[in-house]
Amino acid sequence: MKLSLSYKLVLGCSLILLGSLSITFYIINERQQQLIIRQAENEARAVFQQIVIMRRWIADHGGVFVEQLPWVQEGPPQQAQSVRSEARRYARKTPAMVTKELVSYAREKGLYWFHITSLQLTNPENAPDAFERTALQRFKQESLHEIIAMESHDGASFLRYISPLYVEDACLSCHEGYSIGDIRGAISVTLPLSKVFAEAAANRTTMFIAMIIQVAFLSSVLLFFLRRLVLAPMNQLSASIHL
Repeated sequence: MKLSLSYKLVLGCSLILLGSLSITFYIINERQQQLIIRQAENEARAVFQQIVIMRRWIADHGGVFVEQLPWVQEGPPQQAQSVRSEARRYARKTPAMVTKELVSYAREKGLYWFHITSLQLTNPENAPDAFERTALQRFKQESLHEIIAMESHDGASFLRYISPLYVEDACLSCHEGYSIGDIRGAISVTLPLSKVFAEAAANRTTMFIAMIIQVAFLSSVLLFFLRRLVLAPMNQLSASIHL
């Protein structure tokens, strides 16, 4: 009977401990998920700001000239300008052209990718997808400065970030019919998060296994000391009374 009661006591304590650790584990897990998403949001904002600063610098300097290499395709005829220096030829790149080329570079790396888009297209390659189209419409209708969403495709998770591009003084030379402050389009940034979520899941599994081992160890220690320090003296006392 005493041994049975000891097991019940240890089982009860183990369940209480397991419940407490489970609640703590759940809170930590939710907090970790939120931190991953917040970090991805801040990274997307940083990427967007870097692109905007680069475009502004190029526009303020009237474009940039880069060496026209044989394997690099020239820009559209209306934008293609080139100069020669000795045996080399340099092509003028506008902010839109530089952004387009950086898109392919970013996709090759796979860390993130971005897309310049608009509802009033001059280049079919900049056609918006469903997320971008909805965001562009909301930018025109509402006073929003950014839109963030989570998407899943083929089992992979992505964070989508988009923010509008406003017309500035340097933009008017290339974009006619606009006024300063108008929304010319937007840049969307996509961050793949499957790898980060997979690492977080592996970390959760490790924490769960550690929690189970900890509960089992503490329950064994509790049962050992209960039998050694409580039940054993009680059995000795009961035996001496009966003598």
